[in-house]
Amino acid sequence: MRTIYFCLILSLLFVRCSPHEEAPEPSPNQSLHFVDDVNAHFYKSFSQDFRKTKNDLKKAVEISSLNQWPDKEALTQKNYAVVLYMLGEYEQALMAIQRSFDLYDSLQDESGQVRALNEMGNFLRKQGQNEDAIKAWKKAETLSKAIDDQEALGTTYGMMGTFYWLQKDYEKSDHYYFKCYQIRMEQKDSIGLGYVLIDLADMAHRKGDLTSALNYFKESNSIREAIGDLQGIVDNYKMMGDLFMKEESPAKAIPYYHQCATESENLGYPDLVRKSFDSLSSAYAQLNQFEIAYQYQKEADQLEDSLFNADRAKKLAELQTQYETEKKEKQIAVQQAEIANHLAKNQRNLAVIGCLIIALVFLLIIAHLIKSRSDKKHALLLQQAQTRTKEAQLEAALNSQETERKRFARDLHDGFGQMISVLNLNLKALEKGTSSKEDVFENSSKVLDDMYKELKGICFNLMPETLIKSGVVDAIREFATRVNHTGKVFVEVDTFGITERLQDLQEISIYRITQEWINNVLKYSDADK
Repeated sequence: MRTIYFCLILSLLFVRCSPHEEAPEPSPNQSLHFVDDVNAHFYKSFSQDFRKTKNDLKKAVEISSLNQWPDKEALTQKNYAVVLYMLGEYEQALMAIQRSFDLYDSLQDESGQVRALNEMGNFLRKQGQNEDAIKAWKKAETLSKAIDDQEALGTTYGMMGTFYWLQKDYEKSDHYYFKCYQIRMEQKDSIGLGYVLIDLADMAHRKGDLTSALNYFKESNSIREAIGDLQGIVDNYKMMGDLFMKEESPAKAIPYYHQCATESENLGYPDLVRKSFDSLSSAYAQLNQFEIAYQYQKEADQLEDSLFNADRAKKLAELQTQYETEKKEKQIAVQQAEIANHLAKNQRNLAVIGCLIIALVFLLIIAHLIKSRSDKKHALLLQQAQTRTKEAQLEAALNSQETERKRFARDLHDGFGQMISVLNLNLKALEKGTSSKEDVFENSSKVLDDMYKELKGICFNLMPETLIKSGVVDAIREFATRVNHTGKVFVEVDTFGITERLQDLQEISIYRITQEWINNVLKYSDADK
């Protein structure tokens, strides 16, 4: 109890000596929830703010590594690598994706390995390491087929198609695009189909099949409408307009640009609105409608200026934040100087407390040693007492057995032995002819009856049959009846609390104790009842 009081006082001292309160560390459950939340909303968050997503993922990587969550770290490293890649930090992205692959490999998570290899190939391609990129994708293809991961295999084919498209090797790029399309159709992967259909539209237009290209665009739009991908839909409208501009059909391009501008504005996508106005200006100019072209170009320029001003305002806000931060840092420096003085005092207090703790620890150790020695001594005495008790029990058991053997030998010698001698004399009398056969037979028959009764009595003393069949109560009553037949003493038996048979050893022990007790009473006392 004193130790508890001391610890409470020590805790209060630490609280009083603390110069300021620090923010509590997040619990493991909070950290786990943060990591899962960052990964679950990864695609949505990074499309809105790359920098914030990068910082969140970096923190999630540190938490996963610190808590030794290899499965969480593997997924977080993969997503972190994607963001680094989008920000142009290709070397760091490659390091992160390699770490992700190594973690998935240690976990024997083949599906995770495939996804890491796909991203690795993309990063290697961006750095111009084309052969290494192809090796990564080929390995991903082999592994995807081995584990029958069609979704990952579709991604592999899509990336390889883009690789060969950039190389202008359209025969190979078309081959892989079609493979990707077939898998997305079989898997009914709406998101994947939305992207691969744009690749097929480009392929069809390159081959001069404008109708198929438009159909692919419309199919992509239908899928994106079904899954609510509004940004993908407006991007498609812009690309469809660009398609007609390449066909030198500005009149057909204009409706798509108008639709893109309207829905981009509703979506809050000002940069795409500006691009749509710019494209409308070019389309109307080709139709020699220069006044309308001028108006759209003017709106595009105004929107660009507003976007620039918004960006400038953002930069001014950042500068203001930096100024406020510098101001606060100066205040913090002053506070830190005051804190340093408090810390010096606290350190002296802690030194005193530390000495007290060390003394208390030594006292506890000494008390523990004394108690341990006392416990050992007590245990030794207890063990010796138990040993003596066992020896006494063993000696008593041996003495009891020896007494029983002597009594059994005496009964055989004094009773049964004498009767055998009488029977032998009768038989010799018959042999000598000194007695008639009838007398010999009659006397021998009486002797045999007596021998039977004596043998039955000996057997009863050894182990009464009633004890085996009916239990200890009936056996004791039978023993009392035998004693009462002698006419020397009257034994009355009264029992209580025995409703069921006891164990064999218990019944035999109770019977022998009772038998020995009554025999001692008969032998050493003058009791008659």
